[in-house]
Amino acid sequence: MRLLLIFLLFIIPVVSFSQKGNITGTIIDNGIPVPFTTIYVEGTKISTQTDSLGRFHLNNVPYGKNNLVVSSPEYKKQSFPFELKSSTLELPEIRVKGNYLDEVVFVKTKAELVKEQPFAVESIDMKPLQSRNLNVNQVLNQTTGVRIRETGGLGSDFVFSLSGFTGNQVRFFVDGLPTEVLGSAYSINSVPVNNVERIEVYKGVVPVHLGSDVLGGAVNIVTNTAAKNFLDVSYGYGSFNTHQMSVVGRYAFKNGMLLNASAFYNYSDNNFKIDTYLYDKQTGKKDEYTTSVERFNDAFKSATGNVEIGVVNKRFADRLMIGLIGSAQYKEIQNGANMTEVFGQAFTKNQGFIPTLKYEKNHFFIDNLSLRVSALYSNIQSVNVDTSSREYDWTGAYTSKFTYQNSGEISWYKTLFTFTDQNTLALATLNYKFGGNQQLTLNNTFSRMERVGSDPIAVAPIAFDDPNILMKNFVGLSYQIKLLDNRLTANAFGKFFSLNSLLYKEVYIEETDENVIRKAINSQRLPGYGAAVSYFVFNNLQVKTSYENTYRLPEGYELFGNGLLLQPSPDLVAEKSQNINAGFLFGKRVKNHVFNFEYNYLYRLPTNLIRNVAIGVLSQYQNLGNGKIHCFEGAASYKYKKSLSVEVNATYQSIRNTSLKANGQPDELYGDRLPNMPYLFGNASVTYNTKAFGKHNAYFGINWNMTVIEQFFLKWESQGSADSKFIIPRQFVNNASVTYTSHNGRYNVSLSAMNLLDAMCYDNFRVQKPGRSFNIKLRYYLTKS
Repeated sequence: MRLLLIFLLFIIPVVSFSQKGNITGTIIDNGIPVPFTTIYVEGTKISTQTDSLGRFHLNNVPYGKNNLVVSSPEYKKQSFPFELKSSTLELPEIRVKGNYLDEVVFVKTKAELVKEQPFAVESIDMKPLQSRNLNVNQVLNQTTGVRIRETGGLGSDFVFSLSGFTGNQVRFFVDGLPTEVLGSAYSINSVPVNNVERIEVYKGVVPVHLGSDVLGGAVNIVTNTAAKNFLDVSYGYGSFNTHQMSVVGRYAFKNGMLLNASAFYNYSDNNFKIDTYLYDKQTGKKDEYTTSVERFNDAFKSATGNVEIGVVNKRFADRLMIGLIGSAQYKEIQNGANMTEVFGQAFTKNQGFIPTLKYEKNHFFIDNLSLRVSALYSNIQSVNVDTSSREYDWTGAYTSKFTYQNSGEISWYKTLFTFTDQNTLALATLNYKFGGNQQLTLNNTFSRMERVGSDPIAVAPIAFDDPNILMKNFVGLSYQIKLLDNRLTANAFGKFFSLNSLLYKEVYIEETDENVIRKAINSQRLPGYGAAVSYFVFNNLQVKTSYENTYRLPEGYELFGNGLLLQPSPDLVAEKSQNINAGFLFGKRVKNHVFNFEYNYLYRLPTNLIRNVAIGVLSQYQNLGNGKIHCFEGAASYKYKKSLSVEVNATYQSIRNTSLKANGQPDELYGDRLPNMPYLFGNASVTYNTKAFGKHNAYFGINWNMTVIEQFFLKWESQGSADSKFIIPRQFVNNASVTYTSHNGRYNVSLSAMNLLDAMCYDNFRVQKPGRSFNIKLRYYLTKS
């Protein structure tokens, strides 16, 4: 850290010898930044415009008292007094009053302003959705380029796909912290939306401040961090005996202390009905077809609590918080990769404790230098329980495995396999602004994972009996400049990735006919780089493009396996991709009508792709060849005042195999579309809000949305005959909700119907998802500034 500060001090002049200084600040209206508004010092020619996030920077301002004037076609002139005594003055948020000249003015939300970064990024404003009974997964599934494939109901396993990339090629963050070190505490299929301010979805090129090895994109969940006193309590109940509860609160003491607390609880029997074949246990062949069979071993339960205490707005820290996260999860296992295998008693559970530290400081030792530090340690214990020697069918009937009484339902042998992951994460980001329109950002993120396993009833060598260790480090440096009155933004960056892993693998020695444990070491050092540029051709038309050469390092469970059916892969190498994005944003306002259009073209050249390959009943991650991805995404929306909103989006992604044989010739599957991956899908949504019973502070909101997914092949398209190919069928899924809000948002009731038309839904081949379901959510929100 000291070397970094010396470096910055050496290369950047920061000392001013004149009696003039700089002023920075942010203009907001009702909590929302005001972009592209003129700011000037009264009686001088010193002026500027706010950027897309409402921020401004004025140079060469004379010392002393003066007035800052805010001027915009949408506002009457307003002035704010200030006194400049030093080289830099950072003003508190300047709150302009709504002296609008038009009947209705649409001010851009923070989420809309994030979209105007030079990166290809979607940003979802969560405030209108917080009263509905949704989790983060359901919100993201309506986003352009996103497809989330779940294996069942609440808490089920899922695969996340973003603009052609899937699985670990996409990273998840909560306020910039990677969720893989948080365990199940912040899984996106169980996190409620109450305390989420917005969700940022970066496609392909990812800024360095997120600090991770990302191949194809990132999702950053941004929570509400405003220092206000509030209490947000909600309870939802729905089909399949589903309960979802949330309590979020914050209290700011007068002495600058701050207390944050939150707790989430989710439970569901997931006993939705399915239509399926019964299978002969001896031959595995189809027997009779039965309808409306109820799932019976698929319950899910999770609980998470988070407490933070600290201080804000102190000389030594703008924010310093110490916290503790506790979580527990229980998940029953109903079936295998498809519904031919039925389990009746197997389950998994885990629990974790995570102390956290967060520190932020502007003007860190020198003006315009800010520091953000986050650190945590997590201890997460997971247990896989498979101790039954029964064979079940979908009716709940079972037979005992008399011949193999030591066998589990899933594993060759009964197991109470427990593994403990100890994760350490340290993240530091320095940001230096200079010249009024330039900034440097440096990020270093270090992570270490150690996994230890045990099994009291094991009859074979225990996985992770010797600790398996994975260490990663990320360094990113970026330079950004704004030119032409902030219309042009350019960002160039470099990244460096490193990995060191140590694992112990069971190896069969043919000469001695025995299994022995051998040590395996993996070490990788890889550079990445890229750039992003955006330009406002007009105030309502922005074009942008970006490029990145990047890597995604293997994850712990890909290298180590899971000790059961997933085998270790100690020699995995990093995935690599070159990502190119190009697109535009267009918005047009005609009195009370607002039209927005967005288009993105994304081109990817991934190599050394890591995929899970079946090896009999086992599986293993392997580096399998190369690909070429063309992705086309478009979205359009229309808004009328605050009453009506219509949105549509569509995604087409061509993901083709370009792997070569050892002799350099194309392999047999060259040019085939990657199997078992949706390639054409889209969403449509309509929301209408109206006053309820004529009251000015009570509203009804009605929402309908639909998702369309074109059919796709389970296996390679060039293999097999046309009449015998396995397909995941075309699907139309409709959802609807009605929300009532009163007393300026204090009391909220929401009624929802998911899969309203009870369509037969599949995200994975022959694994049926829930049919029609209903739920109700009650929410109480109290705030005091």
